Amino acid sequence: MKKLVLTLAIVFAGIMSANAQWWIGGGLGADIQKNHTAVTLSPEIGYMIPDSPFTIALGAGYTYNNVKGVGSTNTLSLQPYFRYVPCTIGGKFSLFLDLTADFNLIDAAPKGAYAVLLQPGIAWMATDKWTAAFRFGRIGYSHNFIKDANDVPIDGFLTGFDLAAPSIRIYYNF
Repeated sequence: MKKLVLTLAIVFAGIMSANAQWWIGGGLGADIQKNHTAVTLSPEIGYMIPDSPFTIALGAGYTYNNVKGVGSTNTLSLQPYFRYVPCTIGGKFSLFLDLTADFNLIDAAPKGAYAVLLQPGIAWMATDKWTAAFRFGRIGYSHNFIKDANDVPIDGFLTGFDLAAPSIRIYYNF
């Protein structure tokens, strides 16, 4: 049994060192106000397709929301995405466009919400191993099972571009 585990560990280490296209990372965020607190943790794993401008990735998101006097909710979501990198600037920066899907798995309300988004951004390769990616906008469609006062589900197209508060992700390349 020890030989099998050791062999698998050596094979895994060889694969990981030969394929430098894998990365792990994610983001951590907090929004703390007088009557509202939100904390988000979003780990990701991805694979850069060799000799291609495409990346395939899977993220998971956990959000804790607490509104004073109303209560709190916990949300768990799954976020697969495809990244297209059309150009690199000076070897350290690259522009990208993410096609992202977002599926709520667990939430107090709304259950079953989903969204499909295009999110542009810029990545900075600080070293060969570390990258910081900044998503600064989104355009897409969101569907929620929240109902308004007339019992009609709320859904529709959304846009948002904010250069002052981008979504920041840090990645470690294997």
